[in-house]
Amino acid sequence: MGYVDWEFAKTTGRKLVAAGPAVTHEEAVAEVEAIRAAAAAAREPVAETARLRTPDDAPDALVVDRATWIAVNADSMSAMLDPTFEEIIAKRGGGESATPNATVAAVGAKVTGAEAGALLAFMASKVLGQYDLAPGGKPALMLVAPNIIDVASTLGVDRADFRAWVCMHEETHRA
Repeated sequence: MGYVDWEFAKTTGRKLVAAGPAVTHEEAVAEVEAIRAAAAAAREPVAETARLRTPDDAPDALVVDRATWIAVNADSMSAMLDPTFEEIIAKRGGGESATPNATVAAVGAKVTGAEAGALLAFMASKVLGQYDLAPGGKPALMLVAPNIIDVASTLGVDRADFRAWVCMHEETHRA
Protein backbone atom coordinates (compact mmCIF):
# COMPACT_ATOMS: atom_id res chain seq x y z
CA MET A 1 0.00 0.00 0.00
CA GLY A 2 1.22 3.46 -0.87
CA TYR A 3 1.21 6.56 1.28
CA VAL A 4 -1.55 8.13 -0.83
CA ASP A 5 -4.57 6.22 -2.08
CA TRP A 6 -4.62 7.70 -5.57
CA GLU A 7 -7.75 5.83 -6.62
CA PHE A 8 -9.53 7.35 -3.62
CA ALA A 9 -8.15 10.74 -4.69
CA LYS A 10 -9.74 10.26 -8.12
CA THR A 11 -13.05 9.19 -6.60
CA THR A 12 -13.04 12.09 -4.15
CA GLY A 13 -12.16 14.56 -6.89
CA ARG A 14 -14.92 13.27 -9.19
CA LYS A 15 -17.48 13.56 -6.39
CA LEU A 16 -16.44 17.09 -5.40
CA VAL A 17 -15.93 18.76 -8.76
CA ALA A 18 -18.82 20.49 -10.52
CA ALA A 19 -19.58 19.16 -13.99
CA GLY A 20 -19.24 22.57 -15.60
CA PRO A 21 -21.55 24.88 -17.48
CA ALA A 22 -24.85 23.49 -18.72
CA VAL A 23 -24.73 22.89 -22.46
CA THR A 24 -26.67 20.61 -24.75
CA HIS A 25 -25.08 17.47 -26.14
CA GLU A 26 -24.88 19.14 -29.56
CA GLU A 27 -23.19 22.24 -28.08
CA ALA A 28 -20.68 20.05 -26.23
CA VAL A 29 -19.83 18.07 -29.36
CA ALA A 30 -19.43 21.27 -31.39
CA GLU A 31 -17.23 22.88 -28.72
CA VAL A 32 -14.97 19.83 -28.44
CA GLU A 33 -14.52 19.79 -32.23
CA ALA A 34 -13.82 23.54 -32.24
CA ILE A 35 -11.21 23.15 -29.48
CA ARG A 36 -9.54 20.28 -31.37
CA ALA A 37 -9.43 22.40 -34.53
CA ALA A 38 -8.02 25.38 -32.62
CA ALA A 39 -5.36 23.16 -31.05
CA ALA A 40 -4.29 21.83 -34.45
CA ALA A 41 -4.27 25.33 -35.92
CA ALA A 42 -2.08 26.62 -33.05
CA ARG A 43 0.92 24.46 -33.94
CA GLU A 44 2.20 26.45 -36.89
CA PRO A 45 1.91 30.00 -35.46
CA VAL A 46 3.62 28.84 -32.28
CA ALA A 47 6.38 27.13 -34.26
CA GLU A 48 6.94 30.25 -36.39
CA THR A 49 6.99 32.59 -33.40
CA ALA A 50 8.94 30.46 -30.95
CA ARG A 51 11.13 28.78 -33.57
CA LEU A 52 10.41 25.57 -31.70
CA ARG A 53 8.41 22.76 -33.25
CA THR A 54 6.34 20.15 -31.58
CA PRO A 55 7.60 16.79 -32.84
CA ASP A 56 5.60 15.50 -35.80
CA ASP A 57 4.73 12.34 -33.88
CA ALA A 58 3.32 14.27 -30.91
CA PRO A 59 -0.27 13.21 -30.30
CA ASP A 60 -3.13 15.57 -30.94
CA ALA A 61 -4.36 17.56 -27.98
CA LEU A 62 -6.79 15.78 -25.70
CA VAL A 63 -9.99 17.67 -25.01
CA VAL A 64 -11.11 16.54 -21.57
CA ASP A 65 -13.74 17.12 -18.94
CA ARG A 66 -12.91 17.96 -15.36
CA ALA A 67 -13.12 14.36 -14.09
CA THR A 68 -10.66 13.17 -16.75
CA TRP A 69 -8.28 16.01 -15.89
CA ILE A 70 -8.40 14.86 -12.25
CA ALA A 71 -7.66 11.23 -13.19
CA VAL A 72 -4.71 12.14 -15.43
CA ASN A 73 -3.21 14.42 -12.82
CA ALA A 74 -3.65 11.90 -10.01
CA ASP A 75 -1.74 9.37 -12.12
CA SER A 76 1.02 11.91 -12.80
CA MET A 77 1.23 12.87 -9.14
CA SER A 78 1.47 9.20 -8.20
CA ALA A 79 4.28 8.61 -10.67
CA MET A 80 6.21 11.60 -9.33
CA LEU A 81 5.50 11.40 -5.61
CA ASP A 82 5.40 7.69 -4.78
CA PRO A 83 9.12 7.16 -5.53
CA THR A 84 9.90 10.27 -3.50
CA PHE A 85 7.95 8.95 -0.52
CA GLU A 86 9.79 5.62 -0.80
CA GLU A 87 13.14 7.40 -0.93
CA ILE A 88 12.33 9.49 2.14
CA ILE A 89 11.34 6.38 4.10
CA ALA A 90 14.48 4.57 2.94
CA LYS A 91 16.69 7.51 4.03
CA ARG A 92 15.02 7.49 7.43
CA GLY A 93 16.16 3.93 7.79
CA GLY A 94 13.01 2.14 6.63
CA GLY A 95 12.61 -0.75 9.03
CA GLU A 96 9.84 -1.52 11.51
CA SER A 97 9.91 1.81 13.36
CA ALA A 98 9.51 3.82 10.14
CA THR A 99 6.64 1.70 8.78
CA PRO A 100 3.21 2.18 10.37
CA ASN A 101 0.98 -0.84 10.98
CA ALA A 102 -1.42 -1.81 8.18
CA THR A 103 -4.48 -0.11 9.69
CA VAL A 104 -2.67 3.18 10.30
CA ALA A 105 -1.18 3.04 6.80
CA ALA A 106 -4.58 2.38 5.19
CA VAL A 107 -6.28 5.21 7.08
CA GLY A 108 -3.41 7.57 6.34
CA ALA A 109 -3.50 6.70 2.64
CA LYS A 110 -7.25 7.39 2.51
CA VAL A 111 -6.87 10.71 4.33
CA THR A 112 -4.08 11.90 2.04
CA GLY A 113 -6.03 10.55 -0.95
CA ALA A 114 -9.06 12.60 0.12
CA GLU A 115 -6.88 15.69 0.53
CA ALA A 116 -5.30 15.18 -2.89
CA GLY A 117 -8.73 14.59 -4.43
CA ALA A 118 -10.14 17.77 -2.89
CA LEU A 119 -7.19 19.78 -4.20
CA LEU A 120 -7.54 18.25 -7.66
CA ALA A 121 -11.29 18.98 -7.66
CA PHE A 122 -10.62 22.63 -6.88
CA MET A 123 -7.93 22.90 -9.56
CA ALA A 124 -10.01 21.00 -12.13
CA SER A 125 -12.55 23.81 -12.19
CA LYS A 126 -9.84 26.43 -12.83
CA VAL A 127 -7.36 24.94 -15.31
CA LEU A 128 -7.90 25.78 -18.97
CA GLY A 129 -5.20 23.53 -20.34
CA GLN A 130 -2.03 21.74 -19.38
CA TYR A 131 0.94 20.05 -20.93
CA ASP A 132 1.31 16.97 -18.76
CA LEU A 133 4.79 15.47 -18.88
CA ALA A 134 3.19 12.19 -17.75
CA PRO A 135 6.05 10.60 -15.85
CA GLY A 136 5.92 6.92 -16.66
CA GLY A 137 3.52 7.56 -19.52
CA LYS A 138 3.19 9.52 -22.74
CA PRO A 139 3.18 13.34 -22.49
CA ALA A 140 -0.11 14.92 -23.45
CA LEU A 141 -1.50 18.36 -24.15
CA MET A 142 -4.88 18.60 -22.42
CA LEU A 143 -7.54 21.22 -22.91
CA VAL A 144 -10.37 21.34 -20.37
CA ALA A 145 -13.51 22.03 -22.40
CA PRO A 146 -15.93 23.01 -19.59
CA ASN A 147 -13.45 25.55 -18.24
CA ILE A 148 -12.78 27.08 -21.65
CA ILE A 149 -16.53 27.49 -22.20
CA ASP A 150 -17.08 28.82 -18.67
CA VAL A 151 -14.26 31.38 -18.66
CA ALA A 152 -15.05 32.68 -22.15
CA SER A 153 -18.66 33.14 -21.09
CA THR A 154 -17.73 34.77 -17.76
CA LEU A 155 -15.36 37.19 -19.47
CA GLY A 156 -17.84 37.90 -22.25
CA VAL A 157 -15.22 37.34 -24.94
CA ASP A 158 -15.54 35.77 -28.36
CA ARG A 159 -15.37 32.02 -27.80
CA ALA A 160 -13.37 31.32 -30.98
CA ASP A 161 -10.76 33.95 -30.10
CA PHE A 162 -10.52 32.67 -26.54
CA ARG A 163 -10.13 29.06 -27.75
CA ALA A 164 -7.35 30.15 -30.10
CA TRP A 165 -5.54 32.01 -27.31
CA VAL A 166 -5.77 29.07 -24.88
CA CYS A 167 -4.57 26.62 -27.53
CA MET A 168 -1.62 28.80 -28.56
CA HIS A 169 -0.69 29.30 -24.92
CA GLU A 170 -0.74 25.57 -24.21
CA GLU A 171 1.00 24.68 -27.49
CA THR A 172 3.78 27.07 -26.45
CA HIS A 173 4.27 25.04 -23.27
CA ARG A 174 4.43 21.84 -25.30
CA ALA A 175 6.89 23.29 -27.84
